[in-house]
Amino acid sequence: MNIEDIIKGKGKTLFTVKKKTSAFDAVSVLDKEKVGVLLVLDEKDNVAGILSERDVLYKCYNSGKKLEEQTVENLMTNVEDIIIGKLDDTPQQLMNIMTSKRIRHIPIIENENIVGIISIGDLIKLVLENSEVESRKLREYIKNPFGVHIYNKE
Repeated sequence: MNIEDIIKGKGKTLFTVKKKTSAFDAVSVLDKEKVGVLLVLDEKDNVAGILSERDVLYKCYNSGKKLEEQTVENLMTNVEDIIIGKLDDTPQQLMNIMTSKRIRHIPIIENENIVGIISIGDLIKLVLENSEVESRKLREYIKNPFGVHIYNKE
């Protein structure tokens, strides 16, 4: 399974907010949709940034302001600082990036358009599924290393 398969499985729904949206309203969207990140759009509906749970937590906490007093624009990661992936990236490549950069979400682009967002949870799920398949195949190989099927008349 590759990144494109993960995106297809998740669907291509992207949750968005505007830059001027209050942090409180953005958190409401995160909670309602049960997602960890939102794309942030400017007034012309171009991607201006990304807002993650961590952005809200750390930046609101450090500012001392309430959620209602903050706008998404003050908390988001700006578009020029977003780390992106491509459909042909491998899960291992994205996991390495996420681990080294300590991020949990990577927008995936195709033809300069964001087609989905991959989370570290998506990648862990994939690794677990792959290891279960590999484990099953190894157990089968151990039981029958030559792949010989014996016909039993009984």
